[in-house]
Amino acid sequence: MKIMRRKLTLVEGTMYGDGQTAVNAVVAVKIKGNIDVDMLHAALLKVQTRHPLLSVNVLEDEAGIPYFMTNENIGHIPVRVANRYTDDDWEKETTFECLTSFDVTNGPLMRVVYLKSSAASDLILVCHHCICDGRAILNLLDETLRLLEDPQIEIGSYTSFTSLNDFIPDAIRRSKANLLMVFAVKKLTKLILLAVAKKKEISRVKPYLLHWRLDQKESARITEKCKEEEISIHAVLGVVFLKAFDSIETIKSYSKLYCAVDMRKFVSEIKNDMLFAFPAMIGLSLKKSSKINFWNQARLFKKELMLEINKTNVNRIFMLSDCLSSLVPKLAKYAKSDSGAHDFTFSNMGCITIKEKYGAVEVENVYSPVTIFPFGNPTTLFASAFKGQLDFIITSDEHFLKYDDAVAIKKKVIELLKEVTGVAEMQLN
Repeated sequence: MKIMRRKLTLVEGTMYGDGQTAVNAVVAVKIKGNIDVDMLHAALLKVQTRHPLLSVNVLEDEAGIPYFMTNENIGHIPVRVANRYTDDDWEKETTFECLTSFDVTNGPLMRVVYLKSSAASDLILVCHHCICDGRAILNLLDETLRLLEDPQIEIGSYTSFTSLNDFIPDAIRRSKANLLMVFAVKKLTKLILLAVAKKKEISRVKPYLLHWRLDQKESARITEKCKEEEISIHAVLGVVFLKAFDSIETIKSYSKLYCAVDMRKFVSEIKNDMLFAFPAMIGLSLKKSSKINFWNQARLFKKELMLEINKTNVNRIFMLSDCLSSLVPKLAKYAKSDSGAHDFTFSNMGCITIKEKYGAVEVENVYSPVTIFPFGNPTTLFASAFKGQLDFIITSDEHFLKYDDAVAIKKKVIELLKEVTGVAEMQLN
């Protein structure tokens, strides 16, 4: 095992926060077929051996700057087994796991919950968000299920990067113009943090999770309508949710969201099956005008998104992340005290590629990977599709978005989707 010791990147450090508050990525799957617990432990040991970040602890230096450190004697990924009583148990357990911290200085940063019954079971994977994003946790789920199907398969291993500088060409990293830019941004960031240093952390009141799913018929109609209009489902959902927020009188709407974009698109060295937690956050606004119909709004949304993605300067982002790593503790504190000028963060996983069968195990449902953030604005919308069904989850906290308002948003989203796709009635699962 190659020993890793590296500072957390800016995004990883923000997710790490104070090391005690839970910021976890969680995915739940409903299955039919029995899982042998000993085989599950064996599968998870192979998964842990493959991914370097599943054998690290997070420590802090004298200045409080967090860094990953390989623990050669780290414990195995723990599995909690409990009885499953209803189809809603996964929601309660997922919420609990989102809010339950990891022992970052000792244990592995992943754990598993197995809710079992004779009729159906739920498998819930949990990772600290500082090592794992939505794509990565779905990959961990796939690896685990493949090893349960065939314990003999080899899933290989890889070496994690030592610094974001590994991905930046020397000429760009040493450019005087870039070094001056980095210096100026760091100075400006320090001044901003000094100005807001006395802002109080917004405390959690009652974090929650709200889930719903459309059936195959309605999901297919939405997909078909998007194809007819030559527009992505992602853009349609972004506009629908922004309109829904704007329609609720009790919500102060900014008509703006932040969209998480997978940075793997820009860094060929980071493969889809590697642990990586560094999304690019792109701010997008709803174009309001009585002269613009819904589908043209969606086209403008997609155009703006593509423009922002195409403008993404990976080298600059990585250089800034590296230079601001010493400010991670202050930036993490600021993230908990500022509610921002946006309505929500939007995370759309698209079509989930988990197979429907892994040997004797049949996958009935995969729920959208989720997080319940402890930040000033914790509201996040998660979307995905599995077996032709669109799946949605809203997570937030009563201090910021009342649960009743989240329910109203859900109802408005369903109403708008019916309106723009011509579906007479939508059935929720």
